[in-house]
Amino acid sequence: MEQETPTIDPRYLELMINPTNYGEMKEYDAKGLGKNKETGEMVVIYLKVDPKTQKITDIAWQTNGCGTTLVSGALFSEEYKGKTLQSGEEFTKAVFEKIKDNPPPDAACGEVVARAFMAALKDYEARARGEEREFVEYVTLSCPVPTGEDDAKNS
Repeated sequence: MEQETPTIDPRYLELMINPTNYGEMKEYDAKGLGKNKETGEMVVIYLKVDPKTQKITDIAWQTNGCGTTLVSGALFSEEYKGKTLQSGEEFTKAVFEKIKDNPPPDAACGEVVARAFMAALKDYEARARGEEREFVEYVTLSCPVPTGEDDAKNS
């Protein structure tokens, strides 16, 4: 029996190939790291913030993750850019509520990006107090680690 290949939204495919705001930022006001202990997947988010308006004027991010993480990072970064830190935090909290109903691998990929943003917020607040240290937020949703057994079943 032949399996049907799922179709991928062309916008998502484009974001996998050319993710928006992807890369390192050398001079930033905040940096946060999201990690998935189960898979080793990580996302780093860098923020430039206008100190008067608290708006995110620039954002960059990097990952060692999968295509779903690339799409999530691109979409999240588009959402955050130009918003205040508070509205970004509110958006992220809403995302946490929504992704709980997604399949675990997809939810964990989105969560790692959101966790990196939350870590960047903590870093921004700490820097305002004169503290400098790395902030890491860990994924809480389960993401099964591939075992290779599925490939053996499909052979």
